[in-house]
Amino acid sequence: MSKIVRAHTNIALLKYWGKANSELKIPHNSSISLTLNEFYTDTRVTYDDALDRDIFYLDDEVVDDKVAKRVYQYMDRIRSMFDINSYAKIESWNHVPKEAGLASSASAFAALAKAATLDLNLSNEELSKLARLGSGSASRSIYPGFVKWNRGSNHDNSYAEPLDVAPWDDFRMIVCIINDQIKPYSSSTAMDITAKESPYYPAWIENTEKTADLIEEAIRNQDIWTLGKLAQTNALQMHASLMAVNMWYFEPKTLDIMNRLRELQKEVPAFFTMDAGPNVKIMTTQEHVDTVLKSLPDGIETVVCRSGEGIKVL
Repeated sequence: MSKIVRAHTNIALLKYWGKANSELKIPHNSSISLTLNEFYTDTRVTYDDALDRDIFYLDDEVVDDKVAKRVYQYMDRIRSMFDINSYAKIESWNHVPKEAGLASSASAFAALAKAATLDLNLSNEELSKLARLGSGSASRSIYPGFVKWNRGSNHDNSYAEPLDVAPWDDFRMIVCIINDQIKPYSSSTAMDITAKESPYYPAWIENTEKTADLIEEAIRNQDIWTLGKLAQTNALQMHASLMAVNMWYFEPKTLDIMNRLRELQKEVPAFFTMDAGPNVKIMTTQEHVDTVLKSLPDGIETVVCRSGEGIKVL
């Protein structure tokens, strides 16, 4: 009998941006993320010998074949890898705004990887590798808390693992939802063009690799000031490499929040990071949450997140 699997989204503090191997989704650099408690995807995969094709339901509605193509191709890959002979009914319920830069593909493919292989009892390392084939950042959503995706060079050595650090119970990430609609260009398209054409991209990779150990040390020391500055700089460098190829995600409200936080940082540890989308994520600690929220523009929807769980069967 099939069961529902839940996976949470993650937001990178040290960004993944660009693939050295597109087929296997091997990144150019290692990355570090935080799994969030508030955003997640639930997925159930039911294999059925009577089916002559996969069928995908998202939020209880059948998904058009063109939109579901990525999911069907992923299921074909799983069948080939594990000698599964049946098609499946795939049901997902997404508690994340889709394609808005809030890592919906990370939770979606992490949940799908586990749900499609429940009977195989794969280890978390194996699941991380498998999830990566659907969406690179999904490799990190297998685990709770702070997670490092080791770059690697092939399928066997490119996987994520939890950082061996003490729980940072008062760390908070405030998600500012400026626009929850589909972004102007997908993460995959934007990162591929950046990696191929941006004159800043080699410097981005070099600086990101140098920053990895520093971010890990800041997390280990629970040093919000150092972590925030490093993560914010890494995000700005990523977006600078993207803007160099005439692409950007910033909207007026995005810039407004960034400017307000720059002023707030003179006294309060409140640092921003951004992914492929206009929505800002703010890193701070619990004691400063109210101050940060009061500093934001009126009308901005916010979700205060803490460290989230790893993948689980409900």
